[in-house]
Parts: sequence; structure tokens; C-alpha cells
Amino acid sequence: MSFLNKISQRYKVYPYGEASSENSIQNLKNFCAVPIPEEYFEIIREKEIEISIKDKDGYVGLGIWGADKCLELNQGYYIQKYIPDGIAIGDNGGGKALLYANGKKGFGLYLVDFGDLDKEELIYVSKSLKNLLLKEIGMDIFI
Repeated sequence: MSFLNKISQRYKVYPYGEASSENSIQNLKNFCAVPIPEEYFEIIREKEIEISIKDKDGYVGLGIWGADKCLELNQGYYIQKYIPDGIAIGDNGGGKALLYANGKKGFGLYLVDFGDLDKEELIYVSKSLKNLLLKEIGMDIFI
């Protein structure tokens, strides 16, 4: 079981899709030149999700894609062409990709606009999904 049952009370998790198969996960690992942290696989082995983040004006969202969608969207947007040491794993529902990458603050989670996929445009979010979802570190970027 993933760490989703321990996330911050400010988040609400909605199942969005099916659990990723081990075959799909292996295909994604084979595709990606960047090691993807196990925390991501913990989630998608359970389900593809959307998370609502409560703020003072309502909710903002964060989607974590399953392995097949992750592979499809990384290929479709040519993310590795523009950010070779990155892998998009989700989005904010507002035109920005959430990705693991080596950016200005080292390896971690970053946001970047789908329309401006440039390593120089990466916005640091957090060191990890666990820091973001359990400790709310980086949540202010989404609000």
C-alpha cells in the first residue's frame, strides 16, 4: 500500500484511473534515462490519482499519471528532447507539467509550462512527492 493514506488533511485524493501494471511500469522505466523514485511507483501501483488542494479560494488540482499515460505524454510532448534529465509524472490541471528533474536546486519535483519546455523555466516544487504530499513542502507553488 502507498503512503496516500497518510497525506496532509489539506488534500483530497480522487481515483482517476486504474492501477498501473508491472509491465507498464517496466516499459516506463525502460523509456526513462532518469531514475524515477519509488515513491511515484507506490502511488501508481495503487491507482492514477487527482488531488485537490484546499486553499483560501477553493481548490487547486494536481494529477499524478499512471505509467501508460506518463509514457504517452512524455513522448507526445517530446519532454526528454527539451529536458533530457527529466520525466513528467503529472500536471497541475492548468497547463503545467509536474516532473522529476535535475534543476537549479538539484534532483526533485519541478513544474514547467507545457508550452515552454525549457530547463531554465523549471519551477522548483519539492525534493519529493512524500515531502509535497505528507509535509506540504512545496504546496504553496500550486496555490
